[in-house]
Amino acid sequence: MGGNDARGRTSLSLVGQEPDLLFYTRQASEHGGPVLVLGAANGRVVWALAEHGFTAVGVDPSEVMIRSAEERRATQPAEVSDRARFLVADLRSLRLPDRFPLVLAPQHALGLMPGNDDLEAFLATVRGHLTPEGTFVYDVLNTPREPVLPRDDEEPNAGLEPRRPLFALHLRERKRPDAPSPIRRLKLRHFSPEELDAALTAAGFVPRERYGRFDGKPFDLEDSRHIGVAGP
Repeated sequence: MGGNDARGRTSLSLVGQEPDLLFYTRQASEHGGPVLVLGAANGRVVWALAEHGFTAVGVDPSEVMIRSAEERRATQPAEVSDRARFLVADLRSLRLPDRFPLVLAPQHALGLMPGNDDLEAFLATVRGHLTPEGTFVYDVLNTPREPVLPRDDEEPNAGLEPRRPLFALHLRERKRPDAPSPIRRLKLRHFSPEELDAALTAAGFVPRERYGRFDGKPFDLEDSRHIGVAGP
């Protein structure tokens, strides 16, 4: 087993081997390049795409993250290095002259948008960089259902166990020694499917597919992750 289906699902033999990179590489194989990666972080998605023959542009608002991504360039063959480009820019206001058949927002990049206005601006960036028949693919943390807690007269493990709450992740950045704090923490926003569908629709997108894992498992409300595919 080693193939994938038309929706970019990985075969069972590949599950667990950096499944998000396999998923996004297969999306590029289906939709073509070049690929725009919004929220590139340390560049792992961009470099995976470049290693598989796709030209990719990675954008992130963090200079620290982009420097980390660029550090890998020295270890790459010239033909791979030439396919990867990185930019530091605000994802809400980015406007490049290029258009892309595939735009990715991996690793919960949408969760860095603290308010609805920010999310709207981010999606405008996506829409402005897609070709007319382009595809937008993202993954975010899902808002879980409310935990079911035991009554006072029940044993702690009776019935359904409480779901362990999703805790806020943090993006840690090294700062100069003379900076007030050596670590900067950015709380990531969680989304429900309804919130994202409403935001996508308002931005002119049509939600196409939704998964709960990178192996193509159909999404359900108990999944901790929401992987979506949308288009204009």
